[in-house]
Amino acid sequence: MSEELTKKQQKCRRKLAKYQQKLNHYTQLKECEISLKKRAAKLCKYRLKIIKRQLKLKQIEAKINQFSAYTQLTPANDAVANAPIFVSRSGKARSPIPANLYRPHKSKPCKSCPALRGKACLCAMKVQQRKQA
Repeated sequence: MSEELTKKQQKCRRKLAKYQQKLNHYTQLKECEISLKKRAAKLCKYRLKIIKRQLKLKQIEAKINQFSAYTQLTPANDAVANAPIFVSRSGKARSPIPANLYRPHKSKPCKSCPALRGKACLCAMKVQQRKQA
């Protein structure tokens, strides 16, 4: 997913640079080369496209930052992270603690994973139910 986002980011930057070049081209044209009406229309068109691309680029960068924050966490299916850590008074380990349902179960979660929005991960809930059954 990260590679896909970086490709989108590069593509968006290329298009943004292209539109900025077109805008500069039309601002440098003289009145004898193009009519004022056509020039104004082209300038307006490319300004709108630049704004649109800048917005899209910011959205992609926000997704990249969000994705990188989740990749730095330990994956939920890591055996060391889910190992029982509490010891009862008798010295025996308690039953394993249920997996943290509020972080993605998979190392590369799908885009619609509720854990990315701060809710319980459906995959983790299903795995927990299978273990209990």
